[in-house]
Amino acid sequence: MSKESLDQLRSKIEGLDMALLRLLNERAVVSGQIGRLKVENGLNIYDHHREESVFRYLAEQNRGPLKDSEVNRIFYEIISVSRQLQSDMAAAGDSETRARGDAGVLSGSTSVYGILGNPVAHSMSPRMHNAAFRLLGIDAIYLPFQVEDLRGALSGMKALGIKGASVTHPFKTEIFGLIDDIDDTAQRIGAVNTLVFGEERIRGTNTDWIGAVRCLEAMLPIEGHRFVVIGTGGAARAVVYGVVSKGGEALVVGRSEEKGRRLAEEFDSVFVPLSEIESARGDCLVNTTPVGMHPEEDGIPVSTRILGGYRAVADVIYNPLKTKLLREAEAVGCMVASGFEMFVFQGTEQFHIWTGLEPPVEVMRQVVLEKLTSGE
Repeated sequence: MSKESLDQLRSKIEGLDMALLRLLNERAVVSGQIGRLKVENGLNIYDHHREESVFRYLAEQNRGPLKDSEVNRIFYEIISVSRQLQSDMAAAGDSETRARGDAGVLSGSTSVYGILGNPVAHSMSPRMHNAAFRLLGIDAIYLPFQVEDLRGALSGMKALGIKGASVTHPFKTEIFGLIDDIDDTAQRIGAVNTLVFGEERIRGTNTDWIGAVRCLEAMLPIEGHRFVVIGTGGAARAVVYGVVSKGGEALVVGRSEEKGRRLAEEFDSVFVPLSEIESARGDCLVNTTPVGMHPEEDGIPVSTRILGGYRAVADVIYNPLKTKLLREAEAVGCMVASGFEMFVFQGTEQFHIWTGLEPPVEVMRQVVLEKLTSGE
């Protein structure tokens, strides 16, 4: 083959590539139009049966030289991009229904999930879970329940056939003794944030620690590293449990010596008073206190001069997305992680527990992020 022939073939390939690019962009436009119609009519973005029929049709029409498996692999990626475009449109939509995060058309067979707390009007969980239900075509809705009487609420939810629920402040510990089963993880952490309703029993577990672990592991491996945890409350317990469970070392720092020592001893860890935090040494600093949370965003739980001694700094606060602690840590070269990621990951684990399906993590993350950055 001459060089001229090779150049001609390469030129032909380039022309085909440009034609493919134009077609892919045209397809993206049409996909967006379909997504808009689905949102306007309350239809689910993800249609498993429709996608399967597309793959079957493509296999029937394929005449080679590509194998059916190769065609399917190519179009799987194309369809995945289209699905993401449509789900982004659903997540970013400005209609009242999408702003509430409603799951779409409801029926007598719609499964109901929710969050128990007081207050709950600010919760991002309905938006996050309903986006996931909608994307995967699940006939379900997730609602906020502001509760005054926890015992009565649990009884009512059981009678109504509620499938599952998140538990938030102030009920994560109060719920002990009011449900039938609490797994070892929640017992050890001392808090329940997830409920699964069976036919006869209500089971409680905790996914907060999983959110913390995934967030921390995105910065550095937990095993073999020391994590200095500021705080002695429920969030601190979840972080310390996660660190110890994954082979890391936790050092507890707090104002209350009694609570701090009790927490440290429970997990075979060391306690250091907050006033002596400069003597603490570790790889990662984790704030589990509300210092720096909106609207008191100028707060910082420790002196900035200690931050340079850590490789990474994490904060369980997700409003603001980047607290003063994280901004200062980033300025001295630390890796940083926001409570936003912890929140999303604890929620994706809840979704998996309730549905048995792999959660659409990116979509769940995006709808929460858009809400937090919208200024609403």
